[in-house]
Amino acid sequence: MPKKPLVQSKNGNLTFNAAESPLSEGSSANELLRNVPLVATDANGNLIVRGKTPIVLIDDKPVNLNTQQLQDFLDALPGNLIEKIEVMTNPPPEYADQDGGVINIVTRKGKIGLGGRISTYGGTRGEYGANGNISYRDHKLALNFSASEGYNKYVGSGWSHRANLYTDSTDMLLTSNTFHNTNTRPNARFSLDYDLNKQNSLSFVAQINQNVYNDHSLTNYTSVSQYGAPYNVSNRLSLDNGYNLNPNGNLSFRHRGALPEEQLEITATYGYGHNWSNPAYYQQYLNPDSTFTGIDSTQRQPDNEHIYNYELRVNYDKPLDKKAHTLLSLGSYYNSSSNYIKVTTSDLDKTENLYLVDSGLSSNLNFLQTKGSFRASVRQTISHGVTASGGTNLSYTLNRFDLYNTHTTTRNSYWEWLPFANINKTWDNQWALTFVYRRTIGRPGLSQMNPSINYTDPYDLSFGNPKLTPTLSNQFDLHTGKSSNNYYFNYSVGLNLVQDVVSQITTLQPDGVTYTTYENISSRMEYNTGTWSGYTFSHALKINLGLNYLYSHYGAYDRTVNKYEDNGSFYTNVNLSYTPTPLWDFNVTCLYNRSGSPQGVTTATVNTNFGLQHKFWKKKLIVTLNVSDPFTEQSTTTTTHGTDFNSLAYSTTQTRNYRLTISYNWNGSIDRGRKQLLRAVHKKN
Repeated sequence: MPKKPLVQSKNGNLTFNAAESPLSEGSSANELLRNVPLVATDANGNLIVRGKTPIVLIDDKPVNLNTQQLQDFLDALPGNLIEKIEVMTNPPPEYADQDGGVINIVTRKGKIGLGGRISTYGGTRGEYGANGNISYRDHKLALNFSASEGYNKYVGSGWSHRANLYTDSTDMLLTSNTFHNTNTRPNARFSLDYDLNKQNSLSFVAQINQNVYNDHSLTNYTSVSQYGAPYNVSNRLSLDNGYNLNPNGNLSFRHRGALPEEQLEITATYGYGHNWSNPAYYQQYLNPDSTFTGIDSTQRQPDNEHIYNYELRVNYDKPLDKKAHTLLSLGSYYNSSSNYIKVTTSDLDKTENLYLVDSGLSSNLNFLQTKGSFRASVRQTISHGVTASGGTNLSYTLNRFDLYNTHTTTRNSYWEWLPFANINKTWDNQWALTFVYRRTIGRPGLSQMNPSINYTDPYDLSFGNPKLTPTLSNQFDLHTGKSSNNYYFNYSVGLNLVQDVVSQITTLQPDGVTYTTYENISSRMEYNTGTWSGYTFSHALKINLGLNYLYSHYGAYDRTVNKYEDNGSFYTNVNLSYTPTPLWDFNVTCLYNRSGSPQGVTTATVNTNFGLQHKFWKKKLIVTLNVSDPFTEQSTTTTTHGTDFNSLAYSTTQTRNYRLTISYNWNGSIDRGRKQLLRAVHKKN
């Protein structure tokens, strides 16, 4: 079978064939995603596509995980279990209301017969692990089981300088820190696909992943007056250990009708999460000469969280004529997510040697979010190469906070009409032009709305805002592209009119402490332009490029009163692959991100990865060497400004790594044609 190109593009969407990349060996799905053109990470490490947060699917089904659960899942899922990653900038009707498009991770299903794979890896950064899978497949049944466990260690340091600007004075807060974090990530996944007959099939998936972690950090704080005299000197030791456990599963039924493209699919999903952490803080207060004053404090803040998620999704596509010139698409879904959280903050009373609960910094709450929608759309083939589609989603959302410790309830519900439409023209020479309009919704989640105070940094307290309202956006995109045997080219320009933008905002308090929370700011206009293109120099040498620039222009009130600044975000990905023979593969990827916000900019150094792979024993034994950041460690610089403060922060993490992965494939499969012939001969005899 000929080797697939690493990246393919069609109709404005992109496919990254992960199975063809040396980067997949020994890496996690999260690491692999960061090397896909169009995919990047924002300043908080969250996945984004063209500057927006996408919905993530596994084998065409939503994963229905919150931000932390999704991070844990993608970090635990081995990259070599992924067949391909599809990035849909113009998503299908059932996801047209999603602000950032769709990422669909397609797992390997195995060939006809019985097969398997086992891998082990180790790196100089202090990482090691192993994973394996076994699969069976015949003409009706496909079974796949995989399991993995990996250990990772992250070591780094950082510093920050913050100038607090008061009416009659200015002072500085200087910090420096070091950290040492470790985690162990077991993961298991089972899938079953069964064809009942030619028209009907069932699919079942069950998976579980866990993150067991131990974090250690030491931070030094020094306040400096406008005359250069130090005061309020202290150091803070933070210890945290805990785990996140996330089992979930889904069951799907699919019916294929007699007409082309006629299909009914019903999917039920259940997910559970248990997050437990036990952070402890010990702070010593020092004299200006850094000698101990004899005053210290010890605090604990255990956090116990249970998450329950249910979803039912129905989609039905019906051609209205035999040639499917007119296609009717209907759909609906209902999702309910409950989050029970209890945070107990207590301070050590040294005279009694007892921990006393601080009710002001403790919380006991339940966050319920219910989402649903009803969708209808029509796709019409107008003439040769010209199609148009349009429809709408009627979306409903309910957010409810039950704050048990204060005996209060906050409730917010809303309905939204979310229309969408596009028209596409494709010429015989493979050029295509597409215009897309979508009205999308960005619902704030638990991480943005949870009012519990994060006390990790006593000089910068962070918490959510339960009164947030959704962000609504009218998106206009014009896309052109062409694919040929030697190259593919895509270019897009877009305008987004965004209302009630949810943004992370930092403000300075009179006591010199900053509060970081989320707020709905008035509005902004976003100008988006980008390209994802590739060129084949020869059968062996290929290059792929992804570039995207998003410029944000804020409203007059925010620029005048809040001093927000218009800013741009830039994301780039360059990949070079060289395959001189079927047994050798060489790959280079370079990434660079710059994220703008209304209060500043975050920039990162260029991230580079080199992959060298060789196959032995009829391609059954695969040895891969991945080299990450051989020239410089990853570092990030962030500038933040407010009406009465300015700050500069720098952090670096040990990312230089030489990782060796050894994999062995075994397969007792035979090709489908031979299997059918043997079955026919056996039946005849």
